[in-house]
This record gives sequence, structure tokens and C-alpha cells, in this order.
Amino acid sequence: MKYGILYRKTTKNIGDDIQSYAQSQWLPSVDYLVDIENLDGFKSENDEPVAVIMSSWYMWHKWNWPPSKDIYPLWVGFHYSDKKRGRPRGMPSKWEYLKGPGYDYLKNYEPIGCRDYYTQKQLEDRGLKTFFSGCITLTLKKREIVKPEREYVVLVGLAKRVENAVIKQLEGTGIDIKIIAPTRDDHATNIPWEERQAEVESMLDTYQNAKCVITYRLHCALPTLALGTPVLLVRKTYKSVRFNPYANWLHHAYDDEVVEGKYKDWILNPPPNPDDYLETRRALEKTVSEFISQAQSETKTATELNRLKTSPEELMQWQNKTMKQTLAAYQVEARYDLNDIFALQKEVELRDKQIAKQEKTIENLKHKNEVYHSAISYRFALVLYKIKGKLKKLLHK
Repeated sequence: MKYGILYRKTTKNIGDDIQSYAQSQWLPSVDYLVDIENLDGFKSENDEPVAVIMSSWYMWHKWNWPPSKDIYPLWVGFHYSDKKRGRPRGMPSKWEYLKGPGYDYLKNYEPIGCRDYYTQKQLEDRGLKTFFSGCITLTLKKREIVKPEREYVVLVGLAKRVENAVIKQLEGTGIDIKIIAPTRDDHATNIPWEERQAEVESMLDTYQNAKCVITYRLHCALPTLALGTPVLLVRKTYKSVRFNPYANWLHHAYDDEVVEGKYKDWILNPPPNPDDYLETRRALEKTVSEFISQAQSETKTATELNRLKTSPEELMQWQNKTMKQTLAAYQVEARYDLNDIFALQKEVELRDKQIAKQEKTIENLKHKNEVYHSAISYRFALVLYKIKGKLKKLLHK
């Protein structure tokens, strides 16, 4: 058995690489890199199975589902994005690819460990057995403790006004501030895994030895929680399904509360993290350990271990058919959207004409008003002139 890490080849988000790194700490070796957006195209050598911890966000490229037979998967930390995405890196579909062979694939590997309650409910509503596993980053091991010369607080991905407020609140305290960008400027397509790994390790070392970490990003908050460094999650809202149950496992606040200084004392004297997550962490560690132990003793080929009995030809036909249906449906929706846009444009043009007409009317009224006031002023001046003339005559008499 060989081992691979699931990674997002084109990502800007360093949090994606932290998830991959968390997987790698469990593997006897890293023999393959498995691109999450090309799962069906993954190919091992000599029909060897590749054990992969499949904890991630699925999927931008939904048409690359289900995964290759060469992947020997552990399904934990599964989050499925059901948003229709029309951007170049996304597929305009929701759950279409979790039907047919796509559904059969997951059915053959149930129960599916889910990263959030929303994904868990959606899969269960579709007849799949699941359990809540949490995210693989919850199992990150603590880093070396190195006491810094000066205490420092780490800020990651905060809204600018929140970041500025924290900086101002810490002025004169003797506490340094380290601001870390959670994303790269460019996609990591050509960055070797070794460089990504070094970047992640450096970031985790910084988190580990901080006084506390204040972040907007879930995939900064969860690794920091696992490391045991006090962490405060700060956002404008927690409506996203990705934060259930994690927001309740973390010290969390709203942007306005931090800006108003309500968490200044928390930052100066950060309390320990809640330990609500520990039960999930221990269960996940047990699941992963058992999977690795089983993989090490496995001697069958990838073909023999393949649980999806759909032939490659049938699978390709289904993928193509689903892609065409998805794109056709999306085109219909897009046409409706275009019709709405055209209607709105006409409404805007009509309003613009009405506004222009009203502005012209106002200008005319203003002009008439100015003429009227000019006439009044003239008549008033004329009356004054006549009164002055009469006064002069009376004085001469």
C-alpha cells in the first residue's frame, strides 16, 4: 500500500494546505499528491492502491466525481458545497453528481464522516449513512514551544477596521503584533509540496508560540484550537453552515464588539480554549489510526479493492450525460437571469428619463423663480426710488 495526501493544486488559500499537512502527519510516507479537483483522473503505478484521508471541501470541479479506483479512501471531514458556481474554477451544479454512480460510490464507503452538520443532514436526507467526524485539522499535533523575546498576538484575515482597532488597543502594552495573510497572491499550481509544507510549518510555529490568535478564518481557528493556543474567531456573521458546530467550540465575537473594545481584556489576558472539541478529536484520531493500520496490512490491488462496479465506459457516459444536463439547465437559468437583467436595464433607462424630465422641470421652475425674484427686486427698487424722489421734493419745500 502506498499513501497520498489530498491537496488543492491551484489554491491561493493556505488553509487548504494546512488540511493537507494535517493528513500527512498520519501517513507512514507521502508517495502521491492527489488533486482534489482531478479525483477521477488520478492514476497510481502498477495498479497499486493509494491510501488517502479524504478530509476536504468538495467540489469545485464536480464533473471529476467519483474518485479513481486507485484511491483507497477514508471518508472523514467531508464538506460538500451545494452552491451553484459559474466562475471558471467552479461547476454550475449542486447535487447532480451525487446521483447515479456518484451516489453509489459513497454508498459503498458509508458511513461517511462529515465535517459539518449541514453536509451530514444533506447526505442522510439522500439515504446515506453518516457520522460527524469533524475536520482533520483538529488532530494537528502541538509544535515545539519556543518562548519569544516579546509576547505577540497574531492577526489573520480580519476585516481592516477590526485589525486597526486591535492594533490601537494594544498600543503601549509592550505586546507585539504579527499580521499574517491567510492567502497567497497567486495560485499555488507550480509550488512544490515541500515548499507548501515548509510554509505551513512556519505558520503553525507562529500560532503555537503566540499569546493568542485572532482570526476571521475557520482554517486558522481550528488548527490553533488543536495546538492549544488561545484563539478568538471574529466575524460579521456566523450564518455559514461551515461554522456549525465550530463557532460554539471556540471563543468567538462579532466585528463590532471587537472594534468597540469589548474584547480588549480578553486579548490582554486570553483564557484557555474550550475543550468541547476533544471528544470529537479523540474519536477522529482513533478512526484515522485504525484506517492506517488496516492499510498497512492490505495486500490486494486497486482493482480488487474497487467497490464501485460501474465499468469505466458506463461511468464516462454518466459523467458526460450529467455534465450536459447540468450545463443545459444552467443555460436556461442564465437566460432567465439575462431576461431579468434586460428588464431591469429597461426599468433603469425609464427611471433615468423620468429623473431627467424632473430635473428639467426643476430647472425651469428655478429659472422662473429667479425671473420672478428679479422682477420683484426691480419693482421694489423702483418703489424705493419714487419714495426717495418724493421725500426730496418735500424737504425742498
